[in-house]
Amino acid sequence: MKLIALMGCSKFGNTTRVVRYFAEQLGKGVDCEIEYVYPADYKIDFCVGCHNCIFLGETKCPHHSQYAPIEKKMMEADGLIIASPGYMFSVMGVLKNLLDHTAYNCHRPKYFGRKAFVIGNITKWQEKSVMGTMETYVSGIGYELSGSTFVDMLPFPLEDKILDKKRNKLDKAARVFAKRLNTTEPRKIGLGDVPVFHAFRNMSSLAPNILKADRRYFEDNNAYDKSRGWYVPAKLSLPVKLLGPLIGRIIRNQLDKMINKERLREADGRTYNELHVTMKQD
Repeated sequence: MKLIALMGCSKFGNTTRVVRYFAEQLGKGVDCEIEYVYPADYKIDFCVGCHNCIFLGETKCPHHSQYAPIEKKMMEADGLIIASPGYMFSVMGVLKNLLDHTAYNCHRPKYFGRKAFVIGNITKWQEKSVMGTMETYVSGIGYELSGSTFVDMLPFPLEDKILDKKRNKLDKAARVFAKRLNTTEPRKIGLGDVPVFHAFRNMSSLAPNILKADRRYFEDNNAYDKSRGWYVPAKLSLPVKLLGPLIGRIIRNQLDKMINKERLREADGRTYNELHVTMKQD
């Protein structure tokens, strides 16, 4: 089994030590090969927010060739470990830049059938902002979020009993991930997954000349079929089956109330809304 460890950190810092210890423990429960990928090793210019990846397709991003090699590694692997220390209550900048560049996958997820585990080198105060960013990302782009954990590796010499607590926490987390990697049970699609699917499906249906790449994605996956409750065929629980269409109608109604239909018919590509109102002269 091949895993990618996406390392939003220094090669020589505490976060690398945390992930390598986790990987050693993981290897006791599952036969796996882990490739460590550091975005800092790649020259990736900052995302400029042009949204070409979302509206037109990822190859239209001016930096696509810079981050494509990392995505290729992710696609070829069976699973993912993603890790970062906390920087200003977020993930490290080199990792955030990669997440920004590849966030189009949240519109058009493709990493189905793969499992991911999230690791943070953070304090409890950073849990929501740092872990939440990585957890939302991996789940949104198609991975099964198979668990997450964090330890606070302070930059001071720590007592052995403190280090033992951190080791025990990572040992337990590695066993959890190993168990999921050893199963063939598919990802469970919950109610929390459904709104995102319906939102992007409805938006691309209403505005095909704006969300062109999303439109192609849903057509290619036959995901506009009313019987489809997820991006790809999946086993859905009864509550999801019943509430999914209702959520879809609610989102559609909200979009209908917001969108200017006349301007939408004329739109081709990304549109802008002016907040300044030009006063007519007498």
